[in-house]
Amino acid sequence: MKIQRFIIPVLMLVFMTCIIFNLKAQKNDYLPGNTKLSFNGKFINSHVNNEFNVVSENGIFKAKYETGRVTDEMREIKNFQLFENETLSFSLDYLPGSDIYISNSGYVAVMDMKFHFKQELTVHIYNSYGEFVLSKTFRYASLFGFSPKGKQFVVGTDKFLNIISLNGQKDYRLESCSKFAFSPDEEYLATAKEGQLNIYHNFKLTGTLNTGLFYPRGIAISAGNDFVSVIGKKILKTYSVKNNKEIFSKHLPDNFSFRDIRTENNLILSGVHYRNNGISKGILNVYDFQGGQIAEEEHAAKTFSTFENKSVKTKSNGDYESIPWPFVPFDEVHTVWNHYEQHMGNGSGDWSYLHQGLDIITPVNEPAYAVQEGWVKLVLTLGGDIYWRVAISPEQVSGYSDGWLYAHLVESSIQVDVGDYVQLHDYLGDIIHWSADWGHIHFVEIHDQGTIWYYDDDEWGINFNPLLALDPITDNVAPVIEDFSANSKFGFCINETSTYLTPDSLYGDIDIIAKISDYHGDSPWEQPAYRTYYWIKDISQNSIIFPKTLGQILNHQYSFYSGGNYEPYATVMYKKDYNHPSPPWMNQQRDYYQILTNNNGDSLIDPSEAQLAFPTADYPDGNYRIFIEAWDEFGNSVLDSTDVIFDNYLTGIDNQNPFSKNIETTCFPNPASGICTIAYTIPQEYEGYVSITLLDSKMSTVKILSEGYVKKGTNKYSFNSNDFSPGLYFYQIELSGRKLVGKLLIL
Repeated sequence: MKIQRFIIPVLMLVFMTCIIFNLKAQKNDYLPGNTKLSFNGKFINSHVNNEFNVVSENGIFKAKYETGRVTDEMREIKNFQLFENETLSFSLDYLPGSDIYISNSGYVAVMDMKFHFKQELTVHIYNSYGEFVLSKTFRYASLFGFSPKGKQFVVGTDKFLNIISLNGQKDYRLESCSKFAFSPDEEYLATAKEGQLNIYHNFKLTGTLNTGLFYPRGIAISAGNDFVSVIGKKILKTYSVKNNKEIFSKHLPDNFSFRDIRTENNLILSGVHYRNNGISKGILNVYDFQGGQIAEEEHAAKTFSTFENKSVKTKSNGDYESIPWPFVPFDEVHTVWNHYEQHMGNGSGDWSYLHQGLDIITPVNEPAYAVQEGWVKLVLTLGGDIYWRVAISPEQVSGYSDGWLYAHLVESSIQVDVGDYVQLHDYLGDIIHWSADWGHIHFVEIHDQGTIWYYDDDEWGINFNPLLALDPITDNVAPVIEDFSANSKFGFCINETSTYLTPDSLYGDIDIIAKISDYHGDSPWEQPAYRTYYWIKDISQNSIIFPKTLGQILNHQYSFYSGGNYEPYATVMYKKDYNHPSPPWMNQQRDYYQILTNNNGDSLIDPSEAQLAFPTADYPDGNYRIFIEAWDEFGNSVLDSTDVIFDNYLTGIDNQNPFSKNIETTCFPNPASGICTIAYTIPQEYEGYVSITLLDSKMSTVKILSEGYVKKGTNKYSFNSNDFSPGLYFYQIELSGRKLVGKLLIL
């Protein structure tokens, strides 16, 4: 009896252990071998590892490549290799994009963000043999993926859901949406957006359901099993494809949320995210098509640091509400890579634009944290895994509101979705690998409307320079005004031209340029000056003839993120030509040629201000001193000056040249309206062929007024000034290879 009492519990324990062991062994049977669940509840490909960068959903096609040169929004893909199972299909030295998708049939979609500042994405498609198939360009694209069989690629924009056929069949354009899913046989397609679910059969709309889920997070459809499921944060709803009636719904308790959904082996697989007290878990819930729960399994977990939600709202030095840095430690300056409104380009002088936010360098997989509490308004990508981003606003309104944008997060780490509420210092996700052994976050406050922020036309306004709000700011090093050239402290050119002048001969309307460098904290990346001023003194009179005036301030607001803003504004603020190109992205030492005269003195900016200049001809010829002052965001400044000569009447010749002393000229009336007369008197030794030319304010020829032989004494030439537009002109008298220039103002 005693032996039986001892053996029975032991047998029961062994039996239960076997059951538990068997359950654990069967844990992954619901997921295909190439799929696993991340700690945030998203399904990810289990074959993606250090050896393979991207793998098709079915696990058959795998790719590996190296990251070459990078910019703020682009990475070079080089030494690309595609494998089918373990066999190399093809290799290419270079792919024209920054990220890729691979289909279940081996098609490769390359995401080209070269013109991201124009909101453009170009998709280049190659087949499994490495042959180029097609390229298509889209604007405001933010939804992507291959169909299950891999013969179609989907791009969602603000206007359409574009179905691109890869085997030459018909392309389709459907209503725009935020989520889409094909049935396994590709005959059916489901799309969702803000409370609505659309069902398409062979791309023809067959049904529309009102789900009540304003923030849909995912869809799964299986026409053969007659179901379509859609998930919100707390609810999973399943409908009949045939009659559009609800079959069942499932609800989740606190701290749990639906994050992903798919169908596999006649079952519905839902990825659930558990988040509480520094723990993030991915849990698999499995249902049959009638709503019976088959399994609930924990698949992945991560612990993360939590911080006290203590917000002390203060005003920064720019009167902006201060925010902590988005990385630990929150109260230290982190490495700034690219500055707000920094001049950017490829170093060729062909084109340039302004950087629309702040880039902060971090280690790879560095956790990013919320700098302000509020509602999640946006979670999407602009073209692949490296472009996922989150935006959070303190206001949940249908109108316009502001919010902080955190870009370049690892999708499988993102802790939030649209509609969630976030506390200060909440863990948001990890930073993607970008270049070598570091990553970066693109960080800026944006302005948009709606409780959901989509990537669409004329939206995502940019508010201000984030360095004015980040706290602390502990930089104590002032900017440096470098020599513009070997012969000039500052740069001078005829307005909006590449005609450069020497300081001892300034004439006409000129742009004043300063080459300024600045560094933030211990960052090795050179930045432009945040704010510049200039003023001019008449040396002979010891008086200020032009008061201290704002040159530029790198803190402009833009109504929307657009190349229509950032390209033309770049050359208002910076000089760009082939001798002074915009600096390349990856140069730590960069040259910024900041124009001070393209501004009417206020803190606003308009492309028309490129035509503004300093009018030297409005002041008497003589000796002047130009002062330039440069500031960073933190209150550090530098002052420098250089002496110049205004020389509008004797342009291009020495003031002491005997020719200029012996030739007398005048123009009357001046200012002119109607008939105007140019008179000049020459001595006998300068008799000869004379030409009189009218020049505009940039010293370009408007018209040759007169040509011919003249004798000594006083000569006159009259013309009708009404034949020319009002403005500042110069008249040039050329005789015996010598030039004399006078100023003329036409009313």
